[in-house]
Amino acid sequence: MDTAQEITGYACELFDVAACSSRLSSGDSLLILGLVSRPDQDLDEFGLLKGVFQIYGFEKHVSPRLERLLTSIRDKGFHAEAVGWYGYPDGKTLNLKQEAIRAGLGKRGKNTLVLHPKYGLWLRFAAIRTDAPLELTVAPVPAEEVSPFCSDCSVCIDVCPVSALEPYHMPNTSLCLSNVSIMPEEHDRLIPCDKCVHMCQAKGEKGTWAS
Repeated sequence: MDTAQEITGYACELFDVAACSSRLSSGDSLLILGLVSRPDQDLDEFGLLKGVFQIYGFEKHVSPRLERLLTSIRDKGFHAEAVGWYGYPDGKTLNLKQEAIRAGLGKRGKNTLVLHPKYGLWLRFAAIRTDAPLELTVAPVPAEEVSPFCSDCSVCIDVCPVSALEPYHMPNTSLCLSNVSIMPEEHDRLIPCDKCVHMCQAKGEKGTWAS
């Protein structure tokens, strides 16, 4: 097993999915990591602390795995660093959903989320940049990777209370209530609107996200 396989294999032991999406101008590789969000591992737990945005779920569940992977890569003699906070970058810096799709970790749903054939829409992504010689998993001919699961369905668009969604696209992300809903009685926890998520989940449970 070569170094690239060792790193990717260990990443897949720590996370549910992992793949290399692209080469940066510096020559570094982007390793995209996906972990499933579930009730006992809530990666969608966000909040405010003295007015500063916090990602509690990533801090608790992603950060320890990330540190173990970073240490392993560095011990092999390579540079490695998390992109953003616990691997969660500013959307203006890096579009994690797009990179995950490029890496073959799912396809874009009409609700703009990445739909994975096994994990559906519950993968949450983080990124590492490293000069380790990782192998790209990007398709040789780039294409618009939209999910066939969504072809006959627009329930996420129909249920959106602020009409923020267009098919496979959100023109104005500031409208999305998952980004702006704050409930003081919940100790400054952000309470995301997840109507589109739950409607997609309900449909997925009746079939498969792979079709």
